[in-house]
Amino acid sequence: MAAFDSALNAFRQSQISFEELLAAARAAGGQSAAEVAAALQHLEAAYRGGGLAAERYFALQAALQDETRLAVAPVSPLPAAGDDETLLAPRPASTDEATEVVPGPSAAPIAAEPTSLQTQAPTMTTESLLQGLDPSQPQAELTVGCTLKNRFVLEELLGVGGMGMVFKATDLRKVEAADKDPFVALKVLNQDFQFNPMALVGLQRETKRAQTLSHPNIIKVYDFDRDGGYVFMSMEYLQGRPLSHLIRDHAETGLPFKKAWPIIHAMAEALGHAHSKNIVHSDFKPGNVFVSEDGEIRVLDFGIACAIGRGEKDGHDATVFNARDLGAMTPAYASLEQLQHSAPDPRDDIYALACIAYELLSGKHPFGRLSAEKARELNLQPKPIPKLSRRQWKGLQKGLAFKQENRSASIDEFVASIGPRSSVYYGLWASALIIVCSIGVNVYWTLTEKTAVAEPPKVVPSLTAEQLQKIKDLLELAEIHFDVGYLTAPTGSNAFWAYQEVLKIDPYNKAAIAGLNKIADTLEQQAWEFYEKSDRSEALKRVQEGLEVNPAHKGLLSLQEKLRFN
Repeated sequence: MAAFDSALNAFRQSQISFEELLAAARAAGGQSAAEVAAALQHLEAAYRGGGLAAERYFALQAALQDETRLAVAPVSPLPAAGDDETLLAPRPASTDEATEVVPGPSAAPIAAEPTSLQTQAPTMTTESLLQGLDPSQPQAELTVGCTLKNRFVLEELLGVGGMGMVFKATDLRKVEAADKDPFVALKVLNQDFQFNPMALVGLQRETKRAQTLSHPNIIKVYDFDRDGGYVFMSMEYLQGRPLSHLIRDHAETGLPFKKAWPIIHAMAEALGHAHSKNIVHSDFKPGNVFVSEDGEIRVLDFGIACAIGRGEKDGHDATVFNARDLGAMTPAYASLEQLQHSAPDPRDDIYALACIAYELLSGKHPFGRLSAEKARELNLQPKPIPKLSRRQWKGLQKGLAFKQENRSASIDEFVASIGPRSSVYYGLWASALIIVCSIGVNVYWTLTEKTAVAEPPKVVPSLTAEQLQKIKDLLELAEIHFDVGYLTAPTGSNAFWAYQEVLKIDPYNKAAIAGLNKIADTLEQQAWEFYEKSDRSEALKRVQEGLEVNPAHKGLLSLQEKLRFN
């Protein structure tokens, strides 16, 4: 940390270049969590004191936190290509050490009024995407207050990464439509990508793929567009913080399993869904996972993911854009095969997920943030995590295997191996996690009052050993969700959903019905607390959630009437 502090002071006195300071930040990022935290505090103080421009502050912050490094290979201009043609690009010049792309000049002061950078932009076909891009032409400074495509007003610089800047922006079309949430996130690519034809065409194609990844745990990608020399992606705007911040807050002991498991499970669901669409993330890391303020988990940056080499609809093998041709990866979370530039494989993401799961549970990276290549060379072994059972620890170890053939074969296998006593619950049916089944719920509640438990039928349905085990696993999972406050959210990973799944198997299961009653009672209690604080909006929200769980709950119905007429 002292070395970075000295370098920061030297830079502010114009004694060293920004590139030298950035190198010092990357070196400091490999130190202990306490030293990194101290360096971040010094960096924050310099930024708040006006000694650093916003772009440089975010770039240094990313380097200290070991964010994505990119080695961009020089690519010759490509001829205009049809959407179905195969594109090839050379490997990065060096595979041993990736070079982080240094952001451009610092942002200018915030503009007083929105300024449009381009009055008209071409339609985003592949041909028009490449047409007119000229790196020799100077570009207007992109700052807060500027407007892209006469539509997106840049409101706030959220961060700077290897690929460019991310802004919070107001979508004027949403404003015109009186949308209550008019904000989007815009990722504006830096010049290394904007004038790289291979990168542009590839990113456009992968954005189209990302748009097909409709899943509650994957951020929504809206569009890929261009305004003059600025190429950008528009995405869902979220409020919360990156998972890397949560891990840093628990660096000493990690999270308890009950709190870490819903996060691990949600990340696995997102990756599993992408893999089912033949897409590998390829840069999965804590910084690409977002924890929203309401506890929802979103995986980011699928727009630059790699496509698995499988045939397209016409049955022919196709080579599509591969983010690895640009060297996009984070060494601490990259599999050995990624570092060796092998073809994309779902097991690359499993290695990264296992690293993150280890960090969540222990507070530490399994190999001290060393790359898989270096860790294998040093014969490093991750330290066992006491809070895991022997079965779970073996499952986590398998996910961390350096060799692909020794690693968990699929996301489902990995999740099953480290989940709470579950060898059955997470299997081929894991995709059911996103289905909220409401069929038949009303029937259950016509058989019971607010706190009454439905009596079992005279003829109890015969259940197989597999069904009984699945019920046991689901009830255990429901308790975990309830303990951490996941009553009806996140989608597909909450206590309400788990109890419903039990009732699909055994419609008169006493524990599940009692569990649903407990959820409704808890939501009633929360609703009354908000009502007494005169927060009618939150009170009504809890009432509606509770009535979804138990439409016949007398206390919730009574409070609903009170809110309606008072």
